[in-house]
Amino acid sequence: MSYKAIIGFFTIAVLVLVFGFSDQQTDIKTAPEFPADIKVASGYGFLMANKGSHSVALYAQGFGQPIKVWIFDEAPTGLATLGDFAFITTFGSSGKVHFLNLKSGEVETVLAAGSGATSPVVSPDGQSLFVLNQFLNTVIRIDLKSRQIVASAEVLREPRCAVADGKYLFVANFLPSGRADLDTVAACVSVIELDGFTKVKDIMLSNGSNALRGMCLSPDGKYVFVTHNLGRFQVPTNQLQQGWMNTSAMSIIDVETLEKAGTVLLDEPERGAAGIWGVNCTSDKIVITHSGTHEISVIDYPAFLEKFQNHPDPHSLDYDLGFMFGIRTRVPLVGNGPRNFVISGENAIIPTYFSDTLNIVNLADHRIETIAMVENRIESRVHKGEKIFNDASFCFQNWQSCNGCHPGDARTDGMNWDLMNDGIGNPKNCKSLLYSHVTPPSMISGIREKAEIAVRRGFTHIQFAEIPEDLALCVDEYLMSLRPVPSPFLVNGNLSEKAERGKKVFERLNCGYCHSGPYFTDMQMHRIGDDIEFENGWDTPSLVEVWRTAPYLFDGRAATLEDVFAVHRHGINKEVSDTEIKELVEYVNSL
Repeated sequence: MSYKAIIGFFTIAVLVLVFGFSDQQTDIKTAPEFPADIKVASGYGFLMANKGSHSVALYAQGFGQPIKVWIFDEAPTGLATLGDFAFITTFGSSGKVHFLNLKSGEVETVLAAGSGATSPVVSPDGQSLFVLNQFLNTVIRIDLKSRQIVASAEVLREPRCAVADGKYLFVANFLPSGRADLDTVAACVSVIELDGFTKVKDIMLSNGSNALRGMCLSPDGKYVFVTHNLGRFQVPTNQLQQGWMNTSAMSIIDVETLEKAGTVLLDEPERGAAGIWGVNCTSDKIVITHSGTHEISVIDYPAFLEKFQNHPDPHSLDYDLGFMFGIRTRVPLVGNGPRNFVISGENAIIPTYFSDTLNIVNLADHRIETIAMVENRIESRVHKGEKIFNDASFCFQNWQSCNGCHPGDARTDGMNWDLMNDGIGNPKNCKSLLYSHVTPPSMISGIREKAEIAVRRGFTHIQFAEIPEDLALCVDEYLMSLRPVPSPFLVNGNLSEKAERGKKVFERLNCGYCHSGPYFTDMQMHRIGDDIEFENGWDTPSLVEVWRTAPYLFDGRAATLEDVFAVHRHGINKEVSDTEIKELVEYVNSL
């Protein structure tokens, strides 16, 4: 049966029949789904998690109308399957794991996980489920027989994806941890030994590695492939050619030695492959999605392996834009923003996040069949702004999008950048864009009067592209729509006893003199510290969601908030004990 012959995704008839949503027909028919994950459910078909509608839909092999749709209170963040069961992580204000019996169609168990619960992984022996708590920086192990959490391990920073072999669980930390004013700043892959569930190693990737988004085992099980951005933070942002600012990379981890074997680039000398995301393998191919350039890379694995293993210096490949010549085909997709995907037989099944278009790519001949997953789809201006923010089409030679320096929903990449708007040779730590439009001025130096100016200058001087004003306004609307993630330091939405004591320390030290109001900033410039670069000092940053924006101070010299107060004595003008500093940190982390 031809995929093209099967249409009619998410029709009102099916949804009304299943859920009785007759009073929401227009919204359901036209609202974007934003597919976040897709998995094969053996014997049942395909499961697709949709962030937009907080739903998981089950489709038969032909991708017609969904067989069944389950609606959740919060957005699904990941899927895993085993036999008759699907395991769905959700997160909004709290993280949960849902045990869905596909045979009965019932959610049998809902288990509290942790803040940012995402990316469930079934152990190779089928006995355990691993869930990543992105904002708690932990990985939990759930016994599938008792359906209870039996172990937890700490990793470094924002675990986002993982893969397991028979001995280890490899966990990709989304962002670098530690100071940003060092010569080497890079995210790591944490390795958890399954026997005992203990972290045994953190494998640092190439300098500038951040935004780790995809991970899989090689076809022969000898390597772990990790897709990520590679930021060239050591140089000023005065050009884009040859991947001067950002490149898209895949790191190779040797499973036996637990060492980084090398890093290869997916870009070409005059054409970037921005927004690198998901990665999966067949017996003879590596397939990678590029969410910023709306395509996939199909790599000949035997040829890749031969070329990589015979290279005289594989650790130099993170600057080689020609390595993929002759072994990789770039296949353009229909739609915008391919992210997570699944391989079934000879086909790659790839949803596009920003257009709800399903691409079914034959990996042998690269033929593509497409299905519109939402008929009569209506895109709001906020959604359009988010799409533009993530789209490398608005960048010279497609090297990057705004997401390149502000991954994770327009937050920070944890690195310092030497922008050209305030001189050269004076790098500053990348800021989160949360509440940037309501807390002027913009940039750490306050060089931009307001965020609207910074957005437009970002396209002109960072993307080296012009953007129509109406589209820039859409980006403004997207950024203004951002809301903070509830702090993982809160207890049932309230300050802990320790944080309550820290609030009193905050008040006694008069921190509110600068960090005041609903955003905890007076939106003024202050001369603080010994090495003030500009006459007016530094812009006062918001403390909302500050727990998420490490490292701290203008050049990222403070790895943690405790370093801010205990080492650098920021705002500490009275005698305070070590205990009081810890309490102060707890309070500020709770904002």
